Amino acid sequence: MPKLFFACLFLFPLSLLAQTEPVYEQGFGLEISSHRANRRISGGAGVTFAELERQDSLESGIGGLGFGILYESRVDKIGFTTGVRYLETGYDIDKQPLRNDPTRSFSEEVRAKYISIPFELNFHQSITAKDRVSFMLGVAAHLHLKTVRERFTFQEEMQVGAEILENDPDASFRSPVLSLNTGIAFDRKINDDWAIKIQPNFQFFMQGNLRAQANQTNRNYYQLGLRVVVRKLFL
Repeated sequence: MPKLFFACLFLFPLSLLAQTEPVYEQGFGLEISSHRANRRISGGAGVTFAELERQDSLESGIGGLGFGILYESRVDKIGFTTGVRYLETGYDIDKQPLRNDPTRSFSEEVRAKYISIPFELNFHQSITAKDRVSFMLGVAAHLHLKTVRERFTFQEEMQVGAEILENDPDASFRSPVLSLNTGIAFDRKINDDWAIKIQPNFQFFMQGNLRAQANQTNRNYYQLGLRVVVRKLFL
């Protein structure tokens, strides 16, 4: 499925044929989104390859969410999207034994929260007077709000505790972080004033979540998800 999604992303622009008549639109929209989050892990010079592999094997993706207020403009085939989004993403750390108590184990969930400022180019194709498709390619700057690390403790298979851990005082979270965004959207014009857009999308953070240090691991977050936008149109 991921291979099919990315193949569509690259082949779709080739299918944008001539429009039958020019289209001019502007609008403000409310967006909600959900995604499957994951990360690419890397380490500084002081982190051994064995430790990097160990951490990577323990981590997995989680579900994430977002919402935003957007402005979109279109002139015939080309348009753009900008606005403000809230993004919550992260990863899981799988269950492992507690070092000081082998009868217990723990797992962790790391959730990073950002305010995002996107700028995305949209390449449009009208199918009918009301139905349109578009290919999106853009970037975003993500301002770090906070990262929450929650630990769950287990006695055998039963959860016996949960706590919010303090972040490493030596960790310096990078802000802003830049990402590359791409996606394909189906856009339905409900009437002259309203439209709804459904957009499968992919976003990759081009920088690590921390400012690089020799003795720390770093993670480039990425998300594969679905956005739904309801727009109020005006000319």
